[in-house]
Amino acid sequence: MSNLWVSGSELSSSFFLHNNDQQQTMSDEESQAVWLLGREYHMRPLDTVQQAILEAQKDEMFRPDAADTNIQEDSACYDASAVLWPPDFYEDFTSRLWMTYRHNYPPIRPSNHMTDIGWGCMLRSGQSLLANTLVIHFLSRDWRRQRQSREQQKQYAKIIHWFLDELSPRAPFSIHRVALLGKQLGKNIGEWFGPSTISQVIQ
Repeated sequence: MSNLWVSGSELSSSFFLHNNDQQQTMSDEESQAVWLLGREYHMRPLDTVQQAILEAQKDEMFRPDAADTNIQEDSACYDASAVLWPPDFYEDFTSRLWMTYRHNYPPIRPSNHMTDIGWGCMLRSGQSLLANTLVIHFLSRDWRRQRQSREQQKQYAKIIHWFLDELSPRAPFSIHRVALLGKQLGKNIGEWFGPSTISQVIQ
């Protein structure tokens, strides 16, 4: 299931590049706001310890070959971004679903496509919008993945299963079904969707 979304570690690079400038102009009493799905979170300048952690890990975080790093290196980046962002924002962000490209799933028949790399960006964006809407609908806007009841965990797992990359009744919002519905709207499997097409498919 973890392959269906990307963690919040990618946040760290944009923050680091912006934060060094902010450190020079913001006093300890000041903070800047960051918004996520209608919620406001306040960021404060990094303290000395946080800044030292960031400086120590920035080389790993911004290496050009970051995509090829191993699990231990990925964990270091994950820990660094947890330090950079307000804890309540970070919990919120990492509770959101982010569908992304995958490969080696069963072919989307009648084609032989076993990956959506290169053409599935709008399909995955549509899945992400729908998945997060369902999370908010069934679990509420205040739900957090890090602290959930057993009942909420079951509902969350059910939502994830609805988006599995397979053509089956248990996955009504799979990439397979989205692509096939697009075919009915004149888009061949493997062809890029526009915003209008994905909106019609979701509807």
